[in-house]
Amino acid sequence: VGSEMCIRDRAKSRTHLENAALVAEILGAIAVVVSVIYLAVQITDNTRMLRSQSHYNALEVLQRPFELLLESDSLAPTLHDCDRQPHKVESSRWSRCVTYYFMQANGWEYTYYQHLEDAIPPELWVGVDGYMGELAKTNSGWVRFWNDTSHAFGEPFRTYIDERIRQNPAYPGTD
Repeated sequence: VGSEMCIRDRAKSRTHLENAALVAEILGAIAVVVSVIYLAVQITDNTRMLRSQSHYNALEVLQRPFELLLESDSLAPTLHDCDRQPHKVESSRWSRCVTYYFMQANGWEYTYYQHLEDAIPPELWVGVDGYMGELAKTNSGWVRFWNDTSHAFGEPFRTYIDERIRQNPAYPGTD
């Protein structure tokens, strides 16, 4: 009789241990699921913040050339001449224009790569690309600038701009 009780006690003890282990596994699984959900929320928030920062950075880079125009009374007439008759502008004035165009191209390049990475809102890319693409297609100064400096930009951005520049009536061989 005593050995039967001992066997029953051991069986009960084993059952309690098995139940406790099962409960511990379930609680562990729940903890893992809660942790994964928490991480997903954190990653979503972090991604949102990074996109916001990328948007801000793009605006900063893109606005700087406009700020220069507002800050300098002499830049606007120089740029006007460079835009329309780039080969007739004296070298010191052309140098200022190249720097200005380079800043514009850098902003365009930044948003181009941010767009490829889905790091900026698509609406921002559409606006930037529309504006800059129109400059590349219509501004004579951009043709000269790109012919002089395109080597400073890497692929695939360089080819992307080449395609727009070739649409410019001032591009050699364009009628």
